[in-house]
Amino acid sequence: MTLWFALFLWTLVLELPVYALGAAQRAGSWWHLPLVALALNLLTHPLFTWWQYEVRPGSGSVLAAEVGIALVEGLGLLALRRDLGLGRALLCSFAANGFSCGTGLLVWWLLG
Repeated sequence: MTLWFALFLWTLVLELPVYALGAAQRAGSWWHLPLVALALNLLTHPLFTWWQYEVRPGSGSVLAAEVGIALVEGLGLLALRRDLGLGRALLCSFAANGFSCGTGLLVWWLLG
């Protein structure tokens, strides 16, 4: 559980600025966007972790899982922020998840 929480915080730290850049101009208030990013990650991060470590450990399915997570988060972002539109919501989600996944894989490669 401690490893999961550390990875969850890492994900939030990396994804929140990307979501902020993608959606900030339409944010209703300063606290709204962090809550949206937190809600999306609370929904998807446990699913990703479960998939990667329980269902398909070591399968190399990180990319497929990230695409699925980005789709779910993009649709969740659209549901929570309809003013963004589908294209912008998906773009924000894919950019945020691509950045956090890419950074995580780079750190894993550098430490490995």
